Amino acid sequence: MSYFSSPKKFFTLIEILIAIAIIGVILSISLISFSNVRQKSRDAERISDIQLLQKSLEDYYRNEGSYPATLTPGQSLVGASSSSTYMQLIPQNPSPRDDGACPDNDYVYTNENGSYTISFCLSETVGQLSAGRKCVTPTGIKNTACFVCGDPITISGVGNHVCNTGDPDYDTCTYDTVLIGTQCWMKQDANIGRRVTSTIAQTNNGTIEKYCLSNVASDCPEQGTFYQWNEAMQYSVLEEAQGVCPSGWHIPSDAEQNTLDQYLNDTTCNPNRSAYDCNNAGTKMLDNGSSGLDLITHSFRDLDGSFPLQYWYLINLWSSSISGGNGWIRHIEGPGVYRGPSDQNYGFNVRCLKN
Repeated sequence: MSYFSSPKKFFTLIEILIAIAIIGVILSISLISFSNVRQKSRDAERISDIQLLQKSLEDYYRNEGSYPATLTPGQSLVGASSSSTYMQLIPQNPSPRDDGACPDNDYVYTNENGSYTISFCLSETVGQLSAGRKCVTPTGIKNTACFVCGDPITISGVGNHVCNTGDPDYDTCTYDTVLIGTQCWMKQDANIGRRVTSTIAQTNNGTIEKYCLSNVASDCPEQGTFYQWNEAMQYSVLEEAQGVCPSGWHIPSDAEQNTLDQYLNDTTCNPNRSAYDCNNAGTKMLDNGSSGLDLITHSFRDLDGSFPLQYWYLINLWSSSISGGNGWIRHIEGPGVYRGPSDQNYGFNVRCLKN
């Protein structure tokens, strides 16, 4: 007779459950580790893509004399004035693109006045670059986000004005933006400058001046900020002048306003008209219209300094173009869009366009 019991041949239920739990923990740790490795690999690929794009863009600029107008991920980068191929395949942001707090976007290239930006995003810190959206320019990778149309912009005032939401006499601080076709527009009228009463002519005195509807300061942001043409242009006669718009934005030319008209209208309308046309573009520009431009209907400053009655369809926007002694405007009345000259001493609204 043996005094030793035989070895156990079976695990108890509790032991099996403990083993399963341990295996689950190990698998979870392994999956997290594997996911982190893949995420770091995607970030490394993004940095490599951007460096390759920077080099190719500089080669392009050196040989073509400018940066390309557009870049399309997945296509080739070919010279505008030559048959040279600078990239066989423009890289695409590796998937999944919405790593961490990143948006589900491809790399976004923008040609801006002889320069460029590329917007991309990192899921984690890479070297000196923190996680989040980054901006690439010809000078390198910046540890900040690029502006992408649709983002709000915040300004600190123009000229000698300070952005201060607590004082309605001062500027609006933040503007929403909307991409319409290839144009980036502000979704609110410019509200920049020191308020003067409508009986006083705006003059070139080094101070940006504005009229508020009914001479009530609190009405400027919501009900209408008006400028005479010269004040809106800040006494420039050049088309697409910055005028009262923030840096990087300008007062649109008649041709740029026509681009908007044509894009929104269902059929091509006469770009040289001096009357109403584009008979459904106007509706799309209005508040809650399909364009997202959200023009607010209100009054204007008349030549005698009064504000005529507000009409649901009445909107007047200055352009930076002139004809003789008159400024060219867009007047939206119901569905139609009027293009024509107007006395520069009227007070109309300004809607800024991205450079």
